[in-house]
Amino acid sequence: MSFSQMLGDLFSNHSMIYYVALPLTVVLYVAARYLQEKSNLALLNPLLIPMVAIIVLIIMTDSNAEDYQRGASIITWLLDPAIVALAIPLYLKFRMIKAQALPILFCCTISIIVSFFISYISCHLLSVNEQMIPTLGARSITTPLAMDVSSRTGGIASVTACIVVCVGITGALIGFPLMKLFHIRSAQAQGLAMGAAAHAVGTSAANQEGQTQGAYSSLSLIVCGILTSFLATPLFILFRYLDSLF
Repeated sequence: MSFSQMLGDLFSNHSMIYYVALPLTVVLYVAARYLQEKSNLALLNPLLIPMVAIIVLIIMTDSNAEDYQRGASIITWLLDPAIVALAIPLYLKFRMIKAQALPILFCCTISIIVSFFISYISCHLLSVNEQMIPTLGARSITTPLAMDVSSRTGGIASVTACIVVCVGITGALIGFPLMKLFHIRSAQAQGLAMGAAAHAVGTSAANQEGQTQGAYSSLSLIVCGILTSFLATPLFILFRYLDSLF
């Protein structure tokens, strides 16, 4: 087989998006990060801009989304060590966190309960399918845990995954401006809020703000994920009981 035939077979097996996926993603991320640092605009989020640009490109070129996923698979592979690396700021602030263990645990627990009750009340007020309550309830924890909690409590795991991504990006965009608006200046409170409300994406934004925010956000992300796994089932038993009363 000639070189040109081999090259033709290679390109015929994948759409063009497969070959540009990795460099395109990296270039878009670096460009968005540079623009955000220069302009200080939260809207130029380095996760949001590449995501929107790639979705538009796939739709406009009628490309195969699975080809893009395979082409950028090395980025997916790097997610595991990146999540583990979030433990570094946590370790650096361990003594401070240890002294505040009970207040942190209390805040994370309240965050989970409020999140589930907001989902419960919203779904009832809007008269949506009851299946959406567990689907929305786990929206503020990291994707693998959220999908597990959702499927275990009768939700739609795939929809939960999409909602988790949207919530994370929204939290990274408006989290710190919102806290600034309400004069929440404590670095510890900011970190806990970002980790509890916007999981890993919010933690990434918190790390950019400072070491303390990053450490507390990492802790909140972990604690909320674990607590949600335990609290989700009792909360939904409570919701069913409330439904039977009203």
